[in-house]
Amino acid sequence: MITNFLYCIDSPAKKDHLEFSDRIVGWLLCSRRIVSAQISDMDIQAVLEYGLPRPDVALHFKDFPDNSACGFEIKAEKTPVNLKNKLHLQLLVEDPKAGLKSINIALDLVSSQIISIEVDDEQLTDESYLKVEEHFVKTLKKHPWLTIRMDITNKCNLKCIMCHYKEEEIYSRPTRLITAEQLQHKIKDIAPYVAHIMLSCGFEPLMSKHFNDILKMLFTNYPHIEIAFCTNATLLNADTRKSVIENDVTQVLLSLDGVTKNTVEKIRVGASYNKIISNIKALRDLKKKFKRNFPVLIMDFVLMKSNIHEAPAFVELCADLGISTIDFRHLVGNIYFSEHEEMMIHNKAKYNYFRQLIIEKARKFCIDVRLPEPFDTKDDYKNEILSEVSLNEFYAIPPDAESIEVVFKPETIRQCRQESDFEFLSGASCLRPFNEIMIVDQIKIRPCSYYNDSMGLLDDENTLFTIFFNDKFKKVRQRKLYDRFDHNCINCPIKSNLLPTEVVK
Repeated sequence: MITNFLYCIDSPAKKDHLEFSDRIVGWLLCSRRIVSAQISDMDIQAVLEYGLPRPDVALHFKDFPDNSACGFEIKAEKTPVNLKNKLHLQLLVEDPKAGLKSINIALDLVSSQIISIEVDDEQLTDESYLKVEEHFVKTLKKHPWLTIRMDITNKCNLKCIMCHYKEEEIYSRPTRLITAEQLQHKIKDIAPYVAHIMLSCGFEPLMSKHFNDILKMLFTNYPHIEIAFCTNATLLNADTRKSVIENDVTQVLLSLDGVTKNTVEKIRVGASYNKIISNIKALRDLKKKFKRNFPVLIMDFVLMKSNIHEAPAFVELCADLGISTIDFRHLVGNIYFSEHEEMMIHNKAKYNYFRQLIIEKARKFCIDVRLPEPFDTKDDYKNEILSEVSLNEFYAIPPDAESIEVVFKPETIRQCRQESDFEFLSGASCLRPFNEIMIVDQIKIRPCSYYNDSMGLLDDENTLFTIFFNDKFKKVRQRKLYDRFDHNCINCPIKSNLLPTEVVK
């Protein structure tokens, strides 16, 4: 059985640059209940008091037993404790089979970060996972499966009310752009394993002057890779639409969050409702003109208190635009806010009421929708006095008239990816460390955008290939395959169903 520990040293902090201390304060969590804790180092003369109140820790780590009483304090008796040495503890924990079990762990005393320790009673060695990893790599060579997610710029032209980009410390950063040549250099060694690349995550890709060159480079050099990007569509002009069609972009994810001009422009600060709609209609018509199946158009709608009443009508709007799937998702907190008045968590009955209306509309217009599950509440929604949601503004907007001649060519027939090729991974608690590479700030590599730790940095010594197959990345895959706890996933919005992944039937 696996026993997981999380700990953090609060004081002294690493920034204090101390070598010795008379007092050490922190917290320690265990996946089993800790009955007692004592210092096992014979040469350390100090008293350990464990079980102090830590309601702040309990708020974030709700799944651990005794999470509100996990604090500890160490007081030196004669000589200060050397902070450069690890502190060895002997813990007595509850064991479902043996009753009580003694476990020894060692703490880094100046980390000032949340550290995870994993103790394996089953003696499941790293070598036993290597066979799975070897099979995984061989299969990946035959059947490209990886998705690369990244931003090709760190800029956006909007400051949406729910977005990190509205913060000055984000939008005031110096511009960083990736050229087509730089991107090719980054992905060339991992490209044979890649099936899909997403050219945006948190910023607007059409802000990059290199966008069309990047599409051309990817299509020319890596025709087996499906290309996708997410955009607010304000800059989806004729030149970009031409590039999307000619370079066989597979998916365009569009974001709107409303039906009426007032709602959209209130949420998406700086947007022009008319421009967005006319650009999307023009792309829709360009697909029809050339009888293209691609790009598949997908729409995002962030569910909020101020816009959810427009969500059912949004389905009809999307049907007219040729949208194949709508991703309805809850507003997710970030470092700039954790309790936002717009969050539907504070309006549970209202969400449940409109959720059913959305599903009814989706069935009527034959559109796939992904929706978070209903909230567990007995409250009934008391109908507010809401203005009638009309699509008149939407229907009155003509497609963008700007046009550039598009060179016709047949759509690329790409290899069909079969999930069954990786059936041996079906027991994994999460597949993202197996099939995704997230590039953060154009340099940091993570298994996904919600993972709290970096697997390595893209530099002159490390490439996407070397990082994806390094020991640290392998360890994350091992944890997921054997469903082991990983504290770096603690804030995953997919686990909490804020970002649903399944189509509602």
